[in-house]
Order: sequence, then C-alpha cells, then structure tokens
Amino acid sequence: MQDVIISVATLIMTLLVAGIVYTFAKRGSIRLTLRQKNVWLVLHIFFVIIYFGGLLGSLLLAWTTHFTSDRSLIAAAHTFIPYCDHFMIIPGAFGCLITGIWLSVRTQWGLTKHYWVIAKWVGNMAIIVFGGSLMRIWISRTLQTSLDPAVPPLQNPAYLEYRLWLTSGLVFSLGVLLFLVVISYFKPWGKREKRRQA
Repeated sequence: MQDVIISVATLIMTLLVAGIVYTFAKRGSIRLTLRQKNVWLVLHIFFVIIYFGGLLGSLLLAWTTHFTSDRSLIAAAHTFIPYCDHFMIIPGAFGCLITGIWLSVRTQWGLTKHYWVIAKWVGNMAIIVFGGSLMRIWISRTLQTSLDPAVPPLQNPAYLEYRLWLTSGLVFSLGVLLFLVVISYFKPWGKREKRRQA
C-alpha cells in the first residue's frame, strides 16, 4: 500500500512541477532571445548529462554484482546506487523536465505543436514516474536482500530476482533517455495539423 501511495505521489508531484513551469513560462509572452535560448539549451544539455551519468553509474554498479561473489562488494555496489539516484538521476530528470518545458513554451517549438516535443516531455514524465515507483522499489529491495546476514546474496532467490528487475529497469530507462536524445536531434514526425475551423 505504501508503494502505491508513493507512486501516486510521484505522479502528482511530476504533474505539479510540469504545470507550475508551464504556467510561469506562459505568463511571459515574449519569446526567448537567441542568447537566452542558448543559455537554456546549455542548461538542458547539462541536466541530460547528469541524468545519463546517474543512469550509467547505477547500471555499472548493478552490473558489477553479476561478476563477483564477494558479499561486501555486492553490498557496497547496492549501497551506492541510491546515491546515484538521489544526487544525479532525480535532479537530472527534473532539470530536463523544467528546462525542456521552458524551452518549448518560450520558443517557436511550442509544447504541443510538434510530435517530437510531445514525445520528449511525455517520455521524460513517464520515466520519472517509473523511477519513482518501480525503480525505487527494486533499488530498495535489492539493497535489503544484499545485506541480509542470514543468506548470501547469490544464494538468495529474492535478491537475484530484484537484481534482475533493477538491471532491466536501468537498461530500459537508459534506452528511453537515449531515444529522447535522438529525437531531439533529428526532430522527426513533423508538426501537428491544426483543426480546420468550420
């Protein structure tokens, strides 16, 4: 029940942050100058790098546990994954969301004018909710089961299952983030057609 509450809270918080940024961005009707746009774009790229770094670091730590039987190394790897999550993935994800919405609303792209922009903010919000719900559970449970003094991690079926889910979730998140970066560059699918007024 607690996991469901946290998942719903993550969704509400993500929508709230997006709504607040959208509201403030819409209040200023003047578009960003080229210099302002470049500053916001650099900020956006900075947060993408932090986001990628956190995901890659977490994946590397989770992946190393597949190649060692040393309990202390396994426990250490899973102890550091939450740090990557709290100090890199979460700030990177929300930084991308905030700067992305601001750039979309305050430039010619618009938040809903282009399919690639819609895909970016929907994909980013989905990954934030995925991270705040399922990934949070897998990180926590993998850490708990790796520290269980009664059963060594590699002989604990619960640990092996949670580690598999954690690694798969990190690969999935990284794949989605890479997809969002690629569509940022290529800007596929064109503009949405406006409805013709009768």
